[in-house]
Amino acid sequence: MRIMKRFFKNIILLLLIITTLNIISCSDVSKSYCEEILNYSYTENDSLIENNISSAKKCSEKYHKRPEYLQKISQIYYSNAISDYSSEQLIPSAKKLFLALDYINEYFSKIETVKSFDYQFRGEIYERIADIYKDINSLKPASELYDKALANYESSGNKEKVLNTLIKTGKLYQYNHIPNIAMIYFEIAEEYDEIPLNIYRKIIDNKIVTLYELNDYKNADSIFKNHFNIKIQDYDFHSAIGTKHFYERNYKDALPHLKYCFENGNQQEKLATSEKLAEVYFNLNDHENEMFYIQHQAKNNSIEIRRTPLKLDLEKLFDSYHNTINNKKEKKSNNYNTIIILVLISAVSFIIMLYLHNRKKYQETIRKAEETISDNHEKIQSKDKIIDNISKKIEDLESIKTNINFDEAYKSFCESIIFKKIKSLMEGRIILIKNIQENSKLALSNNDIISLVKTFNKHFPNTLPSLKKEYESITSNDTKFFILSFMNFNDIEIAVLLGLTYSASNKRSKKIKDIFNIKSDLSEFILQYTKSKF
Repeated sequence: MRIMKRFFKNIILLLLIITTLNIISCSDVSKSYCEEILNYSYTENDSLIENNISSAKKCSEKYHKRPEYLQKISQIYYSNAISDYSSEQLIPSAKKLFLALDYINEYFSKIETVKSFDYQFRGEIYERIADIYKDINSLKPASELYDKALANYESSGNKEKVLNTLIKTGKLYQYNHIPNIAMIYFEIAEEYDEIPLNIYRKIIDNKIVTLYELNDYKNADSIFKNHFNIKIQDYDFHSAIGTKHFYERNYKDALPHLKYCFENGNQQEKLATSEKLAEVYFNLNDHENEMFYIQHQAKNNSIEIRRTPLKLDLEKLFDSYHNTINNKKEKKSNNYNTIIILVLISAVSFIIMLYLHNRKKYQETIRKAEETISDNHEKIQSKDKIIDNISKKIEDLESIKTNINFDEAYKSFCESIIFKKIKSLMEGRIILIKNIQENSKLALSNNDIISLVKTFNKHFPNTLPSLKKEYESITSNDTKFFILSFMNFNDIEIAVLLGLTYSASNKRSKKIKDIFNIKSDLSEFILQYTKSKF
């Protein structure tokens, strides 16, 4: 008992020492002064900003239960970075934004309930840093930061911010000539409900440009015809029109639209457009203008080369930030592990003392426990068998439940409006290879295809994401064929519905079979695949 009293006395003494040190370190900060910190607004006076940050840090250390001081520090750094942002101040601005991010992340770690505003503010910090890396054409950091901004905007529930960030990320990949990834972001944006008209136009315009760059002229032309009845004269509109004529080699019609994009675009957009304009003037035999745009490319590429040291410094800053985050996590983990080890050592020491003190009593208890275990060994085995049987029955019930749920989903899909509409088109019709063209009027509109994909996703939400993840070579055109085959249409009927020749439809079917590595009936395989992902 004397040892136990000494042990608890030492713990209490240690806690008193820690509390005293904490009070001494914060004695120069009053609570009323800290309350004033929260009311400070941003000012361009650098010395006052530094004073605000310094004071807020002290308040945060003393009144650690008030994490809003950390939030305020983040806001001060963010505002200062935005005010100083320019092409000459990229590194100082990036450093301040990373500091703002560091403090807002610390704020998140100390609060129980995160408000939508907090997510939106953190998303804006990520987006601003991503803009810097986009400006220096550093794809990896920019894309990663935009994705983090996107996640925060989704958590805040701000749909407009989400849509604009999806478009911005898609354009980032588009300018870096990676159209297949750009298309993913535009298609994700397009799937949202009740999209504002101005944003919807931007999605469609950029999707058209990306489809032409993917050499998918048929889909690009189809979307173009359906969505360009209203002439909205903005950058994305001219980009889509100009790209269409450019890929059709209709250089005279492409020229005014591409010139508009060059004159009204940002640095990246000017550079991307200048490549097309140089080729347009080459084909129009206007060598003077061709040389002008070639020189523009050479000049800007030269600027990119001169900016290489800056780019490397900013990329090092990005890597340093990640290393700092990882080190913090490791340090916290090490501190946590140290505390656990100390607690365990104390606990084990205490247990050993008690054990030594009551050794005989423990030995008797263990002996009785062994006898009890031996006597009840058969009962334990019997219970284990019962548990195994119950577990097996539960698994069987789960399997039955999954089948029932799939059957209900399949039935609901078959009763959907778009399913019945498409089935009714083929009802009672005998279509042969030789008369496919005669039935071209049965081809589905783009809106029907979009509606079909959305309806399929609604009833079988895991199928298409799993498909794209497991089979990277699957395209959006393959997806349409996949769904129609799931509806039990044959290659000839699918050719009619998608406006293809029989040869193209048959090749598509063989391609998909090759991707899945099957030789059996495609419709049956797709049915089982969809069922397995339900």
